[in-house]
Amino acid sequence: MESSQFSIATTLDPRLHAHTSGGKFSKTTPTKQAREIAKLLAIQAGAKPIRGPVVVDYRFTVPDRRRRDLANMLQSCKPYVDGVVDSGLIAGDHWEVMAIGEVSVVVGKQLAVELVFRGV
Repeated sequence: MESSQFSIATTLDPRLHAHTSGGKFSKTTPTKQAREIAKLLAIQAGAKPIRGPVVVDYRFTVPDRRRRDLANMLQSCKPYVDGVVDSGLIAGDHWEVMAIGEVSVVVGKQLAVELVFRGV
């Protein structure tokens, strides 16, 4: 049986980083925006929903070689994953249905991420 796969790619909003300064409400707008963007990108992907377990691979592009904490980078992607869940293309993001796959970082022009969702 062939497994399903689709991806979304977007610039990564730096306001979503775990250590962004400001009050707890400073991330409300960027979080909502990221979630909606991801939902729309997932729908535009035209993919069939993945039924059952899914693995998500994270492919980050960063603008320089500055040291970055991978755990914080992954945390910044939570609203994007939630948006894909909102699209209905994956069943959820809890531990019983989703696992983290490969995480890679390359140097490029801007801070961006591609999330690849694949059925297992």
